[in-house]
Amino acid sequence: MLADHEVLEMLLYYPIKQRDTNALAHRIMEEYGSLHNLFEASPTDIMKRCDLAENTAVLLSLVAPLARRYNLSKWNDRRKFNSTKELGEYVKALFIGETLECFYIISLDNKLKLLAVQLLEKGTVDRIELYPKEIVRSVIYQNASYVVLAHNHPSGSLEISNADLTTTSHIRSLMRGMEIEVVDHIVVCGQKYISFAEKRILGLSGIDKSQR
Repeated sequence: MLADHEVLEMLLYYPIKQRDTNALAHRIMEEYGSLHNLFEASPTDIMKRCDLAENTAVLLSLVAPLARRYNLSKWNDRRKFNSTKELGEYVKALFIGETLECFYIISLDNKLKLLAVQLLEKGTVDRIELYPKEIVRSVIYQNASYVVLAHNHPSGSLEISNADLTTTSHIRSLMRGMEIEVVDHIVVCGQKYISFAEKRILGLSGIDKSQR
C-alpha cells in the first residue's frame, strides 16, 4: 500500500508537469499533517500555506467533494435500505469532506425506499440551528412514511449530546402528528457513526424492525 505522501506525489504529477513532486508532497504533508486535513482545506488556504498555483490547489480541494459524489452514486441502483449497516454507510458518504456540522433529513416510502435526501441546515464546527417548519414542509412534500435524521460531529467526538436528544425528540413529536415515523438518527464522526436505534436511544425502531 502506498504511503499518504506517495499518493499525494502521484496526484501532484498531473497539474505539475516535468517536476519531481516528491519533496513537494512531503512539504505539504508536513504543513497539513494528513490527507484528510489537506483535502478539506479551501483552495485559497492551500495556495497560501503551500505556495501552489491556483489550478493545483483547486484540484486538491476537489478530492473530498468528488469522493462524496462517488460514494453516493453507488446507491443509484440500491435505493432500498435493508439494514442499519447499509443506512450507516450511506449516511457516512453524505459527510465526506464536510468541516461544518450539517443536518440531513432522509425521507423513505412505506417500503423503506429512498425518496429524497435534504440538507436542512449547515452550522459551525459544533453547532447548528434547525427550523421545525422546514422539516415539516420537506417531509410532507416528499409524502414520506418514514424519516431518518442524520448529522455529523466534525469536532471529533461521537458522544451524543443533550441537544441531539432534545432535537430528535422534538422532530419525532412533529412527525407523529403527521403519522410519520422517525426510525433512526445517525450521527457521523469521520468514518464512524452511532445509530440511535442500535443503541436503543429514545426507543427508535430502526430500519431492521420497521421491515417486519
